[in-house]
Amino acid sequence: MKRIAIALTVLFATTSAQAQWGDIIRKIDPNKVKKGAKVVSAATRDFTEDEEADIGRVVSARILKTYDLTEDEGLQQYVTLVGRTVAAYSARPTLEWHFAVIDTDIVNAFSAPGGFIFITTGALGQISSEAELAAVLGHEIAHATQKHILKEIRRGNTITAGLDLASDTQKGSFLNDDLGAQISNMAYEKLFTTGLSRRDEQEADKIGLEMAIAAGYRGNEFLTFLGKLQKMESSSQMKVLTATHPKPAERIKYVTPLLKSNSGVVLAERWTEWVGGTEP
Repeated sequence: MKRIAIALTVLFATTSAQAQWGDIIRKIDPNKVKKGAKVVSAATRDFTEDEEADIGRVVSARILKTYDLTEDEGLQQYVTLVGRTVAAYSARPTLEWHFAVIDTDIVNAFSAPGGFIFITTGALGQISSEAELAAVLGHEIAHATQKHILKEIRRGNTITAGLDLASDTQKGSFLNDDLGAQISNMAYEKLFTTGLSRRDEQEADKIGLEMAIAAGYRGNEFLTFLGKLQKMESSSQMKVLTATHPKPAERIKYVTPLLKSNSGVVLAERWTEWVGGTEP
């Protein structure tokens, strides 16, 4: 409890509402991806952190062409605070993490490379405690730390040897327009149509849960959330999630043995205070 209380207190003290609310939208122009100076990007090497963030921005821009950000500033602020608390226990705590709530009844959460994390109001409507939220965000944070989308981009030969990325580190890092469009479309298809591999999804469940527990949350609350998904599996709200993720029953079966203790905080009351008792 102390770890979470301290972490959120520090975040409240050091992060202004302006920095929390809409920080993604200030970094992304959904209608334009700028060009910059060239840097060589061979297909055989890893992306630099700047290039990863560049890719994350164009993928996020593609997402924001389809979905609007919520106008609920308090909800956005709360998700950002919890997300940054969990991300502090990730393998990449110094990454510039960004969290955004998008306004749709669809139950889903997803991440773009470089630390851009999205969750829908539909998913938040199925959450009843801060511990559940921490585990869900942890899953998406894990996708980013493990570079699952980047690996798919590499596997799809979108970037080949001899093809350059465009970057200007003083003005911000950007992909050139054509390559940015190819990458954003490919990533969007993975996020919303075909999904990542079962192995990647299991890895995200495992690592995300470990992060939430390390931050002091009760890991068993993730099972509570997955149980809700199982009950509404045939709902139209679940069509994207069921198409891109393993079935909730399979995830419950995989996650349950990972839970060695029922310790940790739930913070259902704090969740209620922030979101006004959102009902599933």
